[in-house]
Amino acid sequence: MTRPAGKRCRKGRRPGRPPQAEGVQGREQLLRAARELMIEKGFPRVTVREVAQRAGVGPALVNYYFGGKSDLFAAIIEQVVLEARERIEKATQRSGPVKERIRRFVQEIVAAMTADPYLARLLVEQVLFADDEVIDRFARELAGPNLATLRSLLDEGIAEGELRELDPKFIVPSILGICIYFFLAQPLIRKLFGLKQLTPELAHAFGESAAELILHGVVVREPAP
Repeated sequence: MTRPAGKRCRKGRRPGRPPQAEGVQGREQLLRAARELMIEKGFPRVTVREVAQRAGVGPALVNYYFGGKSDLFAAIIEQVVLEARERIEKATQRSGPVKERIRRFVQEIVAAMTADPYLARLLVEQVLFADDEVIDRFARELAGPNLATLRSLLDEGIAEGELRELDPKFIVPSILGICIYFFLAQPLIRKLFGLKQLTPELAHAFGESAAELILHGVVVREPAP
């Protein structure tokens, strides 16, 4: 289980600045190394020693910057969600019909999950096991802005008559559930459908299928001739 973002464990952290040779590697190198290893092995199997070795530093530097493995993973969640927010904002701010901007929103969520396959599990743990203080921060600073973008699109589409008058507070979690579950349940999905691994091509096809399914449910249909 990961320690949710926002609560940094300081126990065992070395006082003072890290040695110069290690300090130049820095926080970003450790985050990058951890993300690479999590993609290769799955995050439960990644150790602090492996992260430090991949980054070319001593294990003590992980404690210096993050306080331990749990807070390192929490920092990864924050980094990945912020990266996704930037992509989502760029994709949805472009002009065009609301339904096409919703399609791009879905595709960007799927792209983020594809790039970091462990993200779905980390997000679920963040939501299920965090205390109220951490949930408040996660909602306000990380997940909240992305969800606000989607809700704004839905409100705009309903106001302009492009989308059906469905309650956004139900549609938003439904859309996210479709996108996240596909990645969260990959071990089961691979067995059920005889898949060896999740390829970028398969993930892209899922994104297209998910977008079509979502839009078919929310877009106002033209009357039959």
